[in-house]
Formats: sequence, structure tokens, C-alpha cells
Amino acid sequence: VSVECLMEDEDFSSSVLRTDFETMCAPLMTKVKAVLDGAIAAAGIPVEQIDTVEIVGGSSRVPWVKRLCSEAFGGKELSTTMNADESVARGCALQAAILSPLYKVRDFKVEDTTPFGINVGWEGMAGEPEDQKEDDGDTQMSSILGDPQVATVFPVGSVMGTLKLLTFYRKGSFDVKAEYVDEKLLLPLTPKELGVYKIEVPPQTQAKKIKVRAKLTLHGTFVIDGAQMVEDEEYEETVKEKRELPAEPAPEVAETPEGSPTAEANGDVPMPDQADNGEGDSKKEAPVAPKEPEKKYEWVDVVKKRKRTKRTDVNVIPSGTPGLSANVLQKRMDEETAMQAEMRDIIETDEKRNDLESYIFNMRDKTAESGDYGNFISSTDREKFSEDLTKAEDWLYDNSDATKAMYVEKLDELKLIGDGVTWRAKEHSIRDDWIAAVAGTVSNYRQAAENPGEKYGHIAPEKLQKIVQACNDLENWLKENQVKQAALKNHEKPVLLCAEMEKRNGELAKMADDILKEAKPAPPKEEKVEEKVPEPSKDENKSPDSENVPENMDVD
Repeated sequence: VSVECLMEDEDFSSSVLRTDFETMCAPLMTKVKAVLDGAIAAAGIPVEQIDTVEIVGGSSRVPWVKRLCSEAFGGKELSTTMNADESVARGCALQAAILSPLYKVRDFKVEDTTPFGINVGWEGMAGEPEDQKEDDGDTQMSSILGDPQVATVFPVGSVMGTLKLLTFYRKGSFDVKAEYVDEKLLLPLTPKELGVYKIEVPPQTQAKKIKVRAKLTLHGTFVIDGAQMVEDEEYEETVKEKRELPAEPAPEVAETPEGSPTAEANGDVPMPDQADNGEGDSKKEAPVAPKEPEKKYEWVDVVKKRKRTKRTDVNVIPSGTPGLSANVLQKRMDEETAMQAEMRDIIETDEKRNDLESYIFNMRDKTAESGDYGNFISSTDREKFSEDLTKAEDWLYDNSDATKAMYVEKLDELKLIGDGVTWRAKEHSIRDDWIAAVAGTVSNYRQAAENPGEKYGHIAPEKLQKIVQACNDLENWLKENQVKQAALKNHEKPVLLCAEMEKRNGELAKMADDILKEAKPAPPKEEKVEEKVPEPSKDENKSPDSENVPENMDVD
């Protein structure tokens, strides 16, 4: 230890041996070792499966701390390549790469878990019979009359962002209390209690199922996120059903004596069957089976009783919970928003102040006689502008607490003269380039119009003459204004403006292009004359062998 001028110009200097220092740190070594053992146990994997160990923080520079950490993990060499902020940044980068579809990384499982278990307590009361309790995956809270109950809802190592439903059976309002499981694991001055939540249930004649949503947030805090009363109710519903109509009775048929022929409806009497091929056996018709009547249906309205689950939100009133109330939290958020706006205004004010200061220094140098803009401002304007710059500089240093609007106003006053100087200098720097561009455009289009050749020979001469005339007009205007501009001094307002040259150059190009892009007419199609071949005479077609040869006839 070495401290200069500790008291009345007296210096303090002392030293301690490492062995003595580590002896004094023996109680801390026991605590550090307990933390390391707890971390290994919480990891749930053998030390041999751990590849690397990174130690972060100021204690990583203490030799005995590094030695204990290395021994706890089987003598592995510790890595000290990051500080606390960088370790968080590396984790965020890894998680972002896992979530992004643009990167392919190895499969990593990253979970935030709570290091502290959380209990939920409540006052028990008579519940519903066991056969009415549904096994729906929710945590069933046992109920014994008048007996306080406690259950560990989130044990140590629970994944953050987990929601659990706690099922109670109650006839009225009740309280749910949350607290940490082991007070010894908490940091000093950390209260064990996490608050009491009153579940306001309207009075009921029978115990109703109440589902309470207990949540371990992504930040590792506990909260009752809400509660619902779940009821099964019956209701009537009218549905359409298809019913079969009763069959109609068959019509009665009069009996006829045996052996007597049955008269037909028209009075004819059927004759007995004649013998077939003289064999003497008569054919008898097979009896016809009676046809079943077609079934008929109708749609009727039927009232049926059904069951449905009704969920009703109930109020949850927290009390004694750590942290700020909703009203105070909103007030703090409003204050933070106001501070952000104030800080943003301070930053913008500083930027405008710097803009004004930079403009003063920059224009003072450039508007001097030997400066870049020296030829573009008259002596009278230079003297006045220099005085304005000096006054603005004095005002700037005398009003360090001026507002952003005041800096902007002062800068605008200086630009009334400065912008004109800057504009004249810019016009002068690019004027020659635009003169060359306009002259080149005139030359190109005039050449195309005066010598159309095969490419533009199909265009009417009067249209090409129109291009030539436009080129001549632009060329005359350019020469006339060049003479006027040459007679002016650099600090005077120019007459040959680059913007005007750009406009006229574009107008000429558009007019000429509209004429020159006229398509060539399609060439006329040549008509092909077919040569007629004289047909041979009938006598020439006949051969000696073909005489007296009968024609082939199609026979049906």
C-alpha cells in the first residue's frame, strides 16, 4: 500500500506477505468454495464434461481465487479474456445468431434459471370431493379446513418465463402468499416475503374451481398474473335432426278363385302358354316379389342440453410486494421520458452551437482576400461580413447558456451574406463543365440531323431541320451569355447560370430524341409469281399396258 500526502504532507507506505494475506482471507476462501460447489451441483453435469471455464470480474486478479476456481473444476486452466460487459455481449451475440436465419451455428441450449426457490402459501378450507377434481395438468392445491398450506411452485433451477396454474376450490375470497424457500441463499438485506395476493371471489353457495396464474417472469421476479373462476354450466341448444316418416299402408287387392283366369283391366282374358317347340311343357311366369315402399324423411327441430365451460376473471389485489406500485412506476417512467427529452434537447443545442462556431471560423478564413471565396465577395461586403462574424463570435462566448433556437437564428443571420458568396463560388467552379456539356450536346445532335445517313435517313427532312434550328438557337444563347458573363466580376451576380444550362440542355436532348427515335418503315413484301407447269394430255398419260384395264371398284 502506498498513499502520498495522506495527512499533512505525510505519506503512508506498508506491505504484507502473501502468506499472511491468504491467512487473513481464510474465512472468505470457505465461502468462495461453497459458491463453486453450488455452481457445479446446479449445472447437473460432471466436471469432466465441462470444456472451458471463464472467470469474470475484479477478483479474477486475486491468485488464491483463481487457484480455488481451477481446483474446483478439476485443475482446468481458467480463461480471462472478457470483462463483465463483454460476457453479456457474447451471450447476446450467440443468442442472436441462434435466432437469426442468416447464420448457422452449433446447437446450443441457453436457459435462464432462477437461483432461488419460491413457495406459495394459503389458508386451507374444505374443498370439493376428489372425484370432482380434474387432472388437467394444473397444480392442485390441497385444502384442509383451517390449516395453512405451503407448496414449492418454482424450485431452484426453474426456467424463467414459466407460467403455472394453481387450482383452488373456494366459496369466497382468499389470500395467496409468496416467499422465497431458503432465506440463507438470499443476498444480505433481501426480504424473504414476496407479497400477499388477495383473490376476490364473489360469494358462492358451492365451492368453485379457481385457477390462479403464478408466473416466474423473464427477469426472475414472481407475480400473480391473474385468476379465473371456472364453472361448468348447462344450456339448451336447438339443432336439426333427420327423422324417418312412418310407411304408408299398401292398397288392398281383391281375391280371385283358383283356376279361374284373372281378367285384365281392359276385359281381356289371358290365354295359357303355348307349348314351346312342340315339347308339350308350358312355361309358367315366376312370381314377382312385392316392391318395398321408399323411405321418407323429414327435418325437425330438437332441443338438446349441453355443457360448456364458463371462465370469469376475478380481481387480484397485491399487497406488500417488492418494488414500486403501478402509480409510482408510471410517475418514474414519465420522469425518465422527460429526462430523455431534456437530454436530447441538450445534445441538439450543443450541435447547433458547434455549427455556429464552425461556420464563423470556416467563413472567416474562406472570405479573406487570399481565401477560397476571396474573389467572390466585394471589399465592402467582406468588411461588413467580417464584423458580423466577430460580433457573432463574441456573442457565442458570452451566451454559453443560449437556447437552440437562438443559435439557429444567429446562424441564419450570418448566412444572409455567406450563402450568396458560397453560391457564386460554386457556380464559378462548375460553369465551364456545363458549357462544355451543352456544346457537346449541340454538336452531337446537329451532326445527326445534318448527316442522317442510313440510320436516320427515313426521318422527314423538315423534322431534322427542326433539330438543327434548336441546336443553333441554343448555341447562340450560350455564346451571347458567355460574353455577358465574361464582362462581370466574380463577386457580381452571374447571368450564365448552371441550372439554366442544365434545363436547356435537357430540353434539347428530349426534343431531338423524340424525333430521332422514329422507327424505320417496314420494307414492302415481294409477291412470288408461281410458274404454271403445262398439264400432259390424256393420251400422253396412257401407257400401252393401261389400255383395257378395268378400274378398281369399291364393293360394299
